[in-house]
Amino acid sequence: MKQLINIMIGCILLLGMSSCEKDLPVYSTSDCWLNFVYYNYDGTIVETEKVTDEMRYASYSFVYAGEDVDVDTVWFKISTMGFVSDEDRPLELEQVLTGQNDAKADVHYVAFTNEELKAKYYIIPARKTITEIPVVVKKDPSLENGDVTLQFTFKDNGYFKPGYAGLTVRVLSISAKLTKPSVWEEYYCDYLFGLYGTEKHRLMIEWTDEKWDDEYIKELMEGDSAYVDYLAGWFARKLEEENAKRIAENKEPYKEEDGTPVSFEPKSWN
Repeated sequence: MKQLINIMIGCILLLGMSSCEKDLPVYSTSDCWLNFVYYNYDGTIVETEKVTDEMRYASYSFVYAGEDVDVDTVWFKISTMGFVSDEDRPLELEQVLTGQNDAKADVHYVAFTNEELKAKYYIIPARKTITEIPVVVKKDPSLENGDVTLQFTFKDNGYFKPGYAGLTVRVLSISAKLTKPSVWEEYYCDYLFGLYGTEKHRLMIEWTDEKWDDEYIKELMEGDSAYVDYLAGWFARKLEEENAKRIAENKEPYKEEDGTPVSFEPKSWN
């Protein structure tokens, strides 16, 4: 009798589950979307609402590449929403003009319409939901007169549409001089080494003989936190010592281009 009751209860539960399944909405849209992916320092993906303008900003400087490099590549990670395909699917990018020092296609970067880029790299591989796409930057002589900005987004090409509003635009600064590393904000460098400055950046490179580019900062900040804390204090002491030497030589203490004194005073968390 007890066994019969258990069987009846099981049938009732199965019927209930079947009823619930019929009530579930069916995902039938064929639309697919693209988003840029942002990561926290611990490797987790940043939630959409927490992505800031600073995170959307990336920078590239030919200073790090060396004098002989005239063309280089910056990679951006992207992800899809919607169905996964068994075939490769093309994607398209387009520039968004800002009206202020806009980069020029085939002058400062290889145009997004370049057939080789489209055929080899501007695709979502079969069965993939995350990939990396390149922006090929060019060292045009005009960069000596100042940085240029490349703002770009996804273009609706019939295969993919732009995704979430906060995840569809990236801004790349292209320079032939030192620029703020893309990950400076992401890795909270302001709270360790103080607000970014070009002269400070130059001194950090000179005093440590390290590039202090994105790759080095990531490696440093994901490593020994005790060493990072030590390094922050060392920079402050080193600056004080070097400024004292400069004053003794009747020179001004180190300053940024706008006259602001170089400082390693960390930004307050408050």
